Amino acid sequence: MADGQVKDNQLESSSFLRLILVGRSGCGKSATGNSILCQPKFESRMSAHAVTRTCQEGTVTWNGRNILVVDTPSIFEAKAQDQEMYKDIGDCYLLSAPGPHVLLLVMQLGRFTAQDMVAVRRVKEVFGAGSMRHVVVLFTHKEDLGDESLNEYVANTDNLSLWSLVHECGGRYCGFNNRATGEEQGKQLAELMAMVESLERELDGAFYSNDLFFHAQVHKTDGGGTPGRYLAQVQAQVEKQKRELKEMESHGVSKALRKVKAWIWAHVGLSAFIAICILIYLAILINWGITRAH
Repeated sequence: MADGQVKDNQLESSSFLRLILVGRSGCGKSATGNSILCQPKFESRMSAHAVTRTCQEGTVTWNGRNILVVDTPSIFEAKAQDQEMYKDIGDCYLLSAPGPHVLLLVMQLGRFTAQDMVAVRRVKEVFGAGSMRHVVVLFTHKEDLGDESLNEYVANTDNLSLWSLVHECGGRYCGFNNRATGEEQGKQLAELMAMVESLERELDGAFYSNDLFFHAQVHKTDGGGTPGRYLAQVQAQVEKQKRELKEMESHGVSKALRKVKAWIWAHVGLSAFIAICILIYLAILINWGITRAH
């Protein structure tokens, strides 16, 4: 089964809208899950270390729709690829099989760090690059915006990496105040669900799937099957997705270089002029440096 979207036509799973919380440790995934579920299902507290140790699930009914939320441990970090991590990834697939409708990429407002960039790459490695079509960026600490709107914050950001991420996710983003209660909590959940349902319509009701979600579904149907075999399938799928991501990035770089080369050949005179200007500028800088040294 190739990575991509699959129509949700299985009776058992079709009644649930499946959401997976992804992102780096400490960004507020568990607190966000509790806000969606409107109950403290997942442990959430301030800590110097990751609080969530295993994949967990919670369900809620919203406007007659059954929603399944899967919280994840630290599987999106730049750490050693040990067996425990592959087990956690396998558990995530099992809880969300036959596949998620939406991946909620949680990150803290105003703090898009190098760790967040690593987490985004890890999402592609864990689920496949095609999963980004199902990603909604969810900013926590929305209350820190004050009088500024989230749309203004994103539109005016000078963080090119954040802007690129939002663009890659089709401009899908929303904000949460995870301390909100009552009407405010209900309003932000309604905004999120409106975006989720809009994405669901855009994808014609399809959820994201790949070979490993298929294996996870078979593993569940077999009543557990052979754990060792399933774990090997998890590791093989993740390693395959890593290779495909590297190949895709390499192809993208090669394509960009070909475009640059084609432009240079199409504008030989202008290219030569630019090259001469650069050489003159470098010569001036070198001469200035020598003069200062004396």
